Amino acid sequence: MAKKLSYADLQNLPECARDFIKLVIEKMRYRKKVRDEVMTELIAHFEDELQSCATDEEKEQKAQQLIANFGDAKLLAVLLRRAKKRCRPLWRTVAARTLQTTGILILCFIVYLVWFFSGRPVVTVDYVAELNRIIRPVTDDSLNAAPLYNKAVELYEEKSSDETSELLGTKYNEAAAEQKLLIEEWLNNNEEIFDLVIAATHKPHYWQEYQEADGGEGLIHILMPHLAGYRRLVYALRWRAHLRADKGRYEDAFSDIKTSYRFGQHVKGNFVLIEQLVGMAIESVAARTLRSILSKHKINSSALAVLQKDFEQIIAGEDFVANLEKEKLLAYDEIQRCFTQDRLGGGHLYLSRVTALGGYADCENAFNPYDEALTLIFSPKKWPAVAHFLFMHPNKRQTREAADRYYDWAENMVRKTPAQIRAEGMDIENETTKMVEGNLLLQVLTPALGRIAELAHRTKADIEATLTIIAVLRYKQDIGSYPENLNEMVAVGYLKELPMDPWSDKPLVYKKMDDDFILYSVGPNFIDDGGEVYRDNKGRVRPWGDEGDAVFWPVRK
Repeated sequence: MAKKLSYADLQNLPECARDFIKLVIEKMRYRKKVRDEVMTELIAHFEDELQSCATDEEKEQKAQQLIANFGDAKLLAVLLRRAKKRCRPLWRTVAARTLQTTGILILCFIVYLVWFFSGRPVVTVDYVAELNRIIRPVTDDSLNAAPLYNKAVELYEEKSSDETSELLGTKYNEAAAEQKLLIEEWLNNNEEIFDLVIAATHKPHYWQEYQEADGGEGLIHILMPHLAGYRRLVYALRWRAHLRADKGRYEDAFSDIKTSYRFGQHVKGNFVLIEQLVGMAIESVAARTLRSILSKHKINSSALAVLQKDFEQIIAGEDFVANLEKEKLLAYDEIQRCFTQDRLGGGHLYLSRVTALGGYADCENAFNPYDEALTLIFSPKKWPAVAHFLFMHPNKRQTREAADRYYDWAENMVRKTPAQIRAEGMDIENETTKMVEGNLLLQVLTPALGRIAELAHRTKADIEATLTIIAVLRYKQDIGSYPENLNEMVAVGYLKELPMDPWSDKPLVYKKMDDDFILYSVGPNFIDDGGEVYRDNKGRVRPWGDEGDAVFWPVRK
């Protein structure tokens, strides 16, 4: 093996040779080991060529001639570097190229991350103002019922105590006699609250002025404190209806029930989804309260006829289907707030807003870069989620188009009865999951459509069943016996049409018994269980449980 030389060995060469070799080695810009090898070779070459020279002058001249033969030092350095690279082992070439490629990719990734995280959304539409504009049917504020309802809530909160509110929230039939006396006294002393509600239900329109919560932005942060107060007002009306019925004041009791139902219609309207659901719940409370009173008291046929006619007029033209128009606006609003301004790639998710929404961050394999900064290094199982989020997530335009497709489909789905959906072999929740798969934002925003549609159809069945019960009780008093079937009721004019069961797309099941009758829906299990109800592990009836039928009559204790 040749002896390895160093810079110290250059001292044996003429100055021009030393300078030339140093310049070549400097211009190579390569690994030190290779540069040392090249220097050794150049020193050895010069020494061999100068060995025959007797004097320093001869060595100097010979060295200059050799340098001239070598040519430009920089070019020689480049050629030597290339030669060394060609001669190195294949594995070393692969390793070098791999390191170079990795470095370039890391650099590009860093640049991409800077670009990605520097993006900001630009809010172009004030959807809160847009919602307020859409829901306001007229400019005349005197036609709006909302101020009266809100005033009634304020008065209720001022006049009630924690004990009163707790009692009013319990079921009437579960209260003790002394509790009923306490509530009756409170109701009699606060009739102005109910006068406000009654006056409000006779207003032709209802709308709220929505405002964003402090520190919140957009439709998802609008305030709706009135809903909790509305629920308490309805409970108070329910109690007053029961107390009045117990005193034989049936007309007044029915008036309170009709007030509650109109109240629910106002709240339901065509507003945001949570208000629609609260409105449906209020309507169902009114229907259940009425059935409870009818089961305890014998009302004469003429009073029942008036009650039935009034309710038929109240629900005339009512659409029991959930309206998703305002939810679509909410999706539009969040898309503009959760995506950066359109840039290269059409706008990408804005992490600060998306992570604030929550939801998906609690899901298995979800990615929250603010809470999991070390995910890339220490959680390989989440790398696919990270890659999807950073590189493959649908952009702003694609998400808007996906939202349009989803809500167009959803508006069609909520109009189908559960029986129709089952006949088509469709699972709404699974279909929703497929439609928004891979889109983190839409996964957070899309509502539980199947549940919403079910609640709407349930409310409709509740009301139609109650009207049917009124008609059957009238028939019994007028004819002397219960009808054999509901078709008979329609034929003689006690019913305008048969009440339909959304879980069978057939009329509600009616059966005449010895001294009573039963009326029920087959319920969410789509099976006629013969009127058997579902009870939980504490023995409580669950009318719309996964098993059993939803029985409207007789009223179960």
